[in-house]
Order: sequence, then structure tokens, then C-alpha cells
Amino acid sequence: MKEKWTKLGKSLICLALVTSMLAGCGGGGNSSSSSKEQTSGGTSGEVATGDDNFNETGLPIVKEPVELTFLYVKGANTMDFKDNAMFQQMEKDTNVKINWQYAGDADWGEQKSLLLASGDLPDVFFGDNALKDNDIATNLDMFIPLEDYVEKYCPNIKAAWEAEPTMRQMVTNPDGHIYTLPGKKPLRPKGCDTPFINKAWLDRLGLEIPTTVDEWYEVLKAFKEQDANGNGDPNDEIPLTGTALFDWIRYINPWGLTDSIQENFLALDQETLKPVFIPADERYKEAVAFFHKLYAEGIMDPEFITQDGSMSDAKWKNADVSLVGTGIAWETSSATQPHSDEYVPMLPLAGPNGDRYIRGNDEIIIYHRNEYTITTACEHPEVAMRWADYFSTDDISVQSYWGPYGVALNKDEDGNITFLDPPEGKNGDQWYWEISPRDYGPKYVTPEFEAKITLPEDSGDGAKLKEDEMMKEFVAKPYPVVNYTAEQSEEIASLTVDIYKYVNETWANWIVNGGIDEQWDAYVDQLNQMGLERLMEIYQEALDAYNNAG
Repeated sequence: MKEKWTKLGKSLICLALVTSMLAGCGGGGNSSSSSKEQTSGGTSGEVATGDDNFNETGLPIVKEPVELTFLYVKGANTMDFKDNAMFQQMEKDTNVKINWQYAGDADWGEQKSLLLASGDLPDVFFGDNALKDNDIATNLDMFIPLEDYVEKYCPNIKAAWEAEPTMRQMVTNPDGHIYTLPGKKPLRPKGCDTPFINKAWLDRLGLEIPTTVDEWYEVLKAFKEQDANGNGDPNDEIPLTGTALFDWIRYINPWGLTDSIQENFLALDQETLKPVFIPADERYKEAVAFFHKLYAEGIMDPEFITQDGSMSDAKWKNADVSLVGTGIAWETSSATQPHSDEYVPMLPLAGPNGDRYIRGNDEIIIYHRNEYTITTACEHPEVAMRWADYFSTDDISVQSYWGPYGVALNKDEDGNITFLDPPEGKNGDQWYWEISPRDYGPKYVTPEFEAKITLPEDSGDGAKLKEDEMMKEFVAKPYPVVNYTAEQSEEIASLTVDIYKYVNETWANWIVNGGIDEQWDAYVDQLNQMGLERLMEIYQEALDAYNNAG
């Protein structure tokens, strides 16, 4: 990073006394090498070739040390990357010294606006929480197109994109260029949420695990009316609970609709592969009517509509006796503590038309984009890209996700990887965040390398993958992580304000009071007047561009 940016960092540090601005700056950011003469690249077609100090292949990347400044956004549990043993070893291997600068996540939005407006940029924005899609779309002149660098200097990234075209598709800008690198987290499940049920309650009442929504209704009704938890009180059971619309929409998979994390209320039709706005689809109407029946009969928690996550969790985590009959979560055992021995995963229910789905893992869970963005301030983009390619190797990617060898992981002479126990008092996930970059960076682990990793089976990722194996034939394809132009992003933001508000209001009213059949046509007309048809056009345009990028 240039000297002037360091000065900006110092001014932000001063401002931090009042507003907790940019932290961790200092130490300079001047790039240094044995020769100052090199060809810089800033636009597509102008790929930097480097100078005599630069090695196009092999290690080290440069003969004499070169410094680059990376800016990342640091959460409360994220380690300071300058202290990471893996990064320290990478510096020895590559001869590239990274000056790590970080900003606190609490007020990064304000810091980022100042930074982008000033034009005093780091060499690289590192991690997908630094820049949003719109930050890049509205400031394209600040970032270097990367596709030609990948072709020339990055065999690992190129191979990853060839093996998984999704990685290239999700970072291809509508103008055809690539301004940021994606990453793929290792050993991710294909399915997202898992439905589960209290098997102890079923056994106590002599019931089988339901396979259809009609059977599920009968089971939940029995949970409500009988002493399913066996504590002598037939009135304390809660067959179904959750937190407002966000939780509820995950229960409508049997109606053939699975929502997207990336875009609220958006699904991909599994037959036509076109975008669907769930709250305007006839199948949504059928699902709402079904859950109104549950609400009216006291089967659905009356506080489902209004309670927050802490209230819902309190019911799940009641210490004395289990209170809740069924649910949906990322992974069953962690969601059902302290009564996890009572619950089992449940295969997806068949809906009125025979549909059996669980929500597919949105690409933002398996993949991340905006992991690595090189700015026009970078004097050595070819060095930065070769560093990114080295980061994308199997060994570095695995250590960046779980922690260094010898600290979190053990790698034997045959290349098999097992997990070391975390320190006493820490669980695995908490510890990994403290000792690794975790989700940061353009990582990729090949399937061959993944096959040599043995996860702990009874918790975390290992437990999730066992459930995922059960559910694999039912995983729905989600609406992908598309790119929008700046104009599309602005229009989506404008259109969805009123649409989302109206959807939330009508959903709550229909669950509690019914009436969706009679009010449906007027409701859809109102959504269209609010711009729903135009919104869907934008989603289709973006999806077409995404598909063409492959």
C-alpha cells in the first residue's frame, strides 16, 4: 500500500478514539523489490509481467522480498492474521510479506465509505465481508480485472474453476470481467436445513415417523392432545415453534418451494429452473392455508408469529423436560440440546403433489465470492495473484479453514488428516475461528484431498455430513448467487421495500385469521402494482447472465 494510505490509516486511528475506526494500521505498506521497474496492470488486457525479481512459476514467488498490504474486516472472534502460523510460513515460502491491516466489523460500513471515497486503497481487500457486490459494481475503476491473471499465473485457481464452473460463474461481472476471486469451503454439505422430530415422544405415543404432511398433522395433533413428554402435564407440549416468517418459510418445502438465503422469498422452480417469488405462487397459498389450520387448532405455537430467536431457543433448551415436538435446523444434535438424545433426523415430508425437498445449500454457504479483490493501487498485481494461487492449494486451504498443522490438524506421512482436540473449555468451531482465517480467502480443496480428511463424527461438520448423506436425493437446486449491475441492485432495493413489508403483514394475518383463498387475487394484484413483475424480470436477467457466464 502506498505511504499516503498509511497516513489515512493513522487519521482513522485518531478518529477511532471517538468512533472505533480503522484498527491495526501502521508498519508501512510500500512494495519493495530489487528493481523498481515493472509493468503494472490495471485494465483487462494489460497483465503485469513483473520484473527480474518475479518468478512466474514455483517458489519463492519473488527472489527478493516484496510487501503487499491486505485489508480485512475483523470480527470479535477472528484472530489477528499477522499472528497466524500458516501466514508466517507462507511468507517464508513465497518471499511475499503481507502487511495486515484490519477494520472492526461494527462500524466498517462508515470506514469503507471514507476509504473508497478517498481513493487511498490497500493492495488487496481480503475476505468476503470487506466488499459487497454493490461496492464493486459502483467502483469498477478501482479494481483490476483478474481473468487474464488467472489464465497466465494461477494454475490452481484455473483448475478449480474448470472442476467447478460455479466458482467462475458467481464472480463473472455483467460486463464480462472478473474483479474478485471466490473461495470454496471444504467438506460442505449439499443440503441446508434438516427436518427432525422427537422420537421419544413418538415411541411414548406408539406413533411412527411421518412421511407426508397429512401424517405429520396427525402426529402433531397427538403431540398437542396427549402427554407426549411423559411429565404428567398434557398441556405443556409445543408441537411446532419457530421465529416468524424467516423460520416458517423453511417448512413449506413439501409444497415444492425452497427459499434462498441470498434473495428473500426467491426460489428456483425445480422443473423450469426459472426464478419464483414464493409469496406470489399458488403453492404458497396452499401452504399458508395448511399452517393456518395448525394455528387455529393450537398445534402451531401461538407465539411463532411474534417471538424472537431467544424466546424460541428457551423453549428448545428447557432444562427439565423436552417441550418441542419437531423442527428444522442446520444440524439436529446441536439444535436440540440438552435433549438431543430424544430427536432424530426426519426424511423430507411428501406434500400434496408428492414433492419431497429440502433446501439446497445456497452457494453462499458452500462458496464465498468477493474473497480477494486487487485494487488499482497495487504495484505488483502479478505477485498478488500468484500469492492467491498459492493460498488456493490443498494444504494451505485446509489450514486456513481449520487451523495449522500441529495445532488443530495432524497430517500423517500418507497425507491423511485428522483433528487434534481443542483446548479444554473450547468447542471446535469456536477454536477454529480463533486460530485460523476460517472463511477468509480464495481457498479450494480438491475432492481427492478432501477424501483424506476425517472429521469428528458426533458434532459439527461431521454430524452434519452424516445427515446430508441421508438427505442427498431430496436436495433442491437453489437460486444461484448471481451478479447484478449497479442499476439492477438499486432497482431491487427500491422495489422490495414495499413488497417485503406487504408480504410480512399479509402472512401474519393469514396464519392467525385465515382468509387467504378469498383475498388471494387482490393480494397478487397489489404485489404487481408494487412492481413484482419488474422485480422478477431483473431476477431472470441476472440468472440468464449467470448461466451464460458458464
